Amino acid sequence: MSTNENLMQMYYAMQPDALRRTADEGETLLEGIRKALKGLQIQKVFLLGIGSSFHSARLAEHAFRELSGLPVESVTPETADVRIKEMNQQTLVIAISQSGTSSNTLSAVKRIKMQQASPVFTVTQGLSSPIAAASDAIIPLCIPDEKAGPKTMGVIATVCSLLLIAAAIRGDTDACTALLSDFRAEADAMEANVPAARDWALSLKDTLAAESAWMVVGQRAAFAPAGECALKLIETVRRIVTCMELEEAVHGPAASFIAHPALMVLHLPWDDAVRPEALCSLCEARGGHAYRIGLDKNAPSAQGKSITLQYACPRLAILELLLPAQAVSAWIAPLMGIDLDKHDSDSFSRILAGHLDE
Repeated sequence: MSTNENLMQMYYAMQPDALRRTADEGETLLEGIRKALKGLQIQKVFLLGIGSSFHSARLAEHAFRELSGLPVESVTPETADVRIKEMNQQTLVIAISQSGTSSNTLSAVKRIKMQQASPVFTVTQGLSSPIAAASDAIIPLCIPDEKAGPKTMGVIATVCSLLLIAAAIRGDTDACTALLSDFRAEADAMEANVPAARDWALSLKDTLAAESAWMVVGQRAAFAPAGECALKLIETVRRIVTCMELEEAVHGPAASFIAHPALMVLHLPWDDAVRPEALCSLCEARGGHAYRIGLDKNAPSAQGKSITLQYACPRLAILELLLPAQAVSAWIAPLMGIDLDKHDSDSFSRILAGHLDE
């Protein structure tokens, strides 16, 4: 495993390569997607997943809508059951499961197919998996097998694959070519951000390891990566973590900081910064720690509990906001005595994980 202490650290470092691999295989992927779309008259899209797969859907949702020109909605399997009456042959359901073994997602796909509600595509690594077998078309993830429990590389690859589907739906060849170019440009920015976020987390290791609870906040489009960041912290540092959109967080925020949770605020450069900064200042005034995660076009830089990372393309910028929480997960959790490569195998954990036995 070279110099990495755990699998997550290795896959974390491979995320720029996930962007490049998808770009390199993009024309082949687009050819398969176009073939699968042939004859379909898609008017609406549901992105179906759970856990990091659901958060991947939410990360892609805004750009998917922009690229495809269609209404798109991210749903969990439970929500899909409620919405199934709205599905028809002009509705495309894209099931997302990196392993292809999510039992809840599989059940939802089977119910959709049983009612002949909508065509179902699957984005997965599990080409022979039960979910893939139940689907009408498979869009493979162009990455090595990610064996770590907390996903990083797979999230990046999934978002890219979803955007390729969106571009193919629109049918604009130039847009597809530009998207592949965007993947490569964002990979270059991420190449610099990956070590910067890791070094930032390690510079704060004692403070980060001592945090007893977290609140992760994102504004507008940054709410999507906030959800995935919160999930990563739950999976790894194993503390109580809440995730809120800024509008939700600013309602009665003073009471939220009585227990001194650590605050992580994700911010995109084109959004208003006044209220996020006021929230951080309030947290600090109440004795808590505020970690500010931002983006700009310059080389990554860090100062204290704040880090600003580089982005190349606005529609992919939110992927860079994932890196600091991933770095905390991969490097700080082991310092807390948590073995990220150890998987709970008792019957309760297997049931709660919601995955079929492989």
